[in-house]
Amino acid sequence: MQTTQNKAARLGAAKHYTRSHSKRFPAYGKQLMEMRLAGQVPPNSVVVAFEWNIGRIFPRIVIADDVLFDDLELRYLAGLDVMLSYRDKDASRVLKLAQAILSVNPRSLLAFAMDVPQNIILKNLEGRVFI
Repeated sequence: MQTTQNKAARLGAAKHYTRSHSKRFPAYGKQLMEMRLAGQVPPNSVVVAFEWNIGRIFPRIVIADDVLFDDLELRYLAGLDVMLSYRDKDASRVLKLAQAILSVNPRSLLAFAMDVPQNIILKNLEGRVFI
C-alpha cells in the first residue's frame, strides 16, 4: 500500500518532469531519475555529497568539483528528504548547492558537516525554509 507521503513525493516530482531541459546529471542522478519516472520513491533519504566515499549505503548523488550547480539536473529530488553532506573544505559551496536543491522543492533538506559537529536544517518537514 502506498503511503500518502510517498504519493505526494511522486506527484511533486512528476510535475517537474514535464519541462524540457538540457541539464547535466550528477553521478547516480540518472538512476534516481529513472526510478522516479517509474513511480518509485527511494526507501531512505537521498544523500548529496561532494566525495565518492560519503553516503554509500544510501541512495545518493555525487557532485563533481567542476560543475555549476545551476547546470545540474536535480528534479528527481522533488518531494524527497535530502541530506547534503560535506567536509569543511567544501563548506563554501554548500549554500549555493542548497539553493539549487531547494528550487526543486524537496520534502526536507538537512546539511551536515562530516568533520565538524554542525548540522543545519535548511528546510524542515513542515516546509519551512531557513535560508
